[in-house]
Amino acid sequence: MVLAAELTAELGETTAEGEGGVVSYRRAGRVFARVSADAVDVRLPADIAEAALHTPDTVALPGEPGWLRFEPRAHERHVSDRAEAWFRTAWRHAAGS
Repeated sequence: MVLAAELTAELGETTAEGEGGVVSYRRAGRVFARVSADAVDVRLPADIAEAALHTPDTVALPGEPGWLRFEPRAHERHVSDRAEAWFRTAWRHAAGS
């Protein structure tokens, strides 16, 4: 996901490492996002994750509280906006968790 790489450069304090087609993003030693070719997983505060689950193509990850998967099936106009907002939120909260 090009968006994640661009955001990482902009936000700073982030490391990325890839394995098996998935890139994991860390801040302050904590993984806050995992990006693959088809989906982005983000670790959000519980209240934000709960609200995000009401949007299309988004599911909670079983056994991973606060984590959700966004796997857009169509590129409608708000897909990039949601992915960016959730990535930024996950990044912001990773340092304080």
